Amino acid sequence: MPAEPIRMTKDEWLKKGRELFGDDMMQWKFVCPSCGHVQRPEDFRPYKDRGATPNSALIECIGRYDGHMHVHIGSGESPCNYASYGLFNFNPVTVTDEDGTEHRCFAFKE
Repeated sequence: MPAEPIRMTKDEWLKKGRELFGDDMMQWKFVCPSCGHVQRPEDFRPYKDRGATPNSALIECIGRYDGHMHVHIGSGESPCNYASYGLFNFNPVTVTDEDGTEHRCFAFKE
């Protein structure tokens, strides 16, 4: 059974991100919970014509966009094609917005 996600408010999440990586959120580093690939929102820019956005770095492994679609979750290969909105959500962090909406996302690379 997966561990309970780390819970933080949006403000706490933003503060932690800035402490780790600075103010440029495009350079913040996230870890795919399936394969361990480390990625930044900036890494998704070349794939915007395929539907990638900077927020993709928080919920999708870049393998969904960069030609690694044949690499499946749990294979030990990186990057993989994991997406948190599929059947399984392994995302280890839950961020709560001011209005109470919760978002599961990848953890920061610390």
